[in-house]
Amino acid sequence: MEVEFFDSHEAAAERLRQAMEAADARVTPWQAALRPGECILSIVEDGLVVFGEVLEGYREPHLKHYRFCRCFSVVCPEGELGDVHVSTVACRISREFFEQMRQAGWAMEGPPPAWRTGSQAPSRGGGAGVGWAGERASKTVREEGGAGQGAAFPLAGDTRLLPEATGPSLAG
Repeated sequence: MEVEFFDSHEAAAERLRQAMEAADARVTPWQAALRPGECILSIVEDGLVVFGEVLEGYREPHLKHYRFCRCFSVVCPEGELGDVHVSTVACRISREFFEQMRQAGWAMEGPPPAWRTGSQAPSRGGGAGVGWAGERASKTVREEGGAGQGAAFPLAGDTRLLPEATGPSLAG
C-alpha cells in the first residue's frame, strides 16, 4: 500500500481526481455493466481473493464506476459493506460458485488466476478451499465449452474467456 501526504486539502482533492480518472480509464464495457444482484471476484494486494455481491450502483456521474457491495474473504469472512471501483473486478461469478466459496470459508488454494490474460480457469481443489486449474483445463473450457481435465466450473455464457467483449465469468 502506498501512502501519500499532502500540504493542502486542494492538493489532496486534485490527486483524488487524477486517481479516479485513471481508474475510470481502465474500465471495460463488461465492468461498467455490473448491476445489483451480480456476484463478483476481485484479486487485491498480496493475491487476496475477494468475493462480492453488488448491492447497488450510483446515479451521480462522478461515481458511475463505483458499486456498493458486500465483500467477503478469508480475512473478513463475515463480510463488510463498501464501495468497489469496477476496474478492480476480475470477473463475474455465478451465485452457485459464490455460495460454494461461502461454504469453503472463502478459502482459495494455489495462485490466483490471471483473468486479464485469460490464462487460467478455476477448478475444484482438494482440502477446504477451491483451487485453480492449469492452462490445459482452461483451454478446454474456453474452446470446447465444457469442463476440461481438472476444471469443475465452466465459464458462464460465452465459454471463451474474452474480458474485452463480455468479461470473464464463472458458472457453478
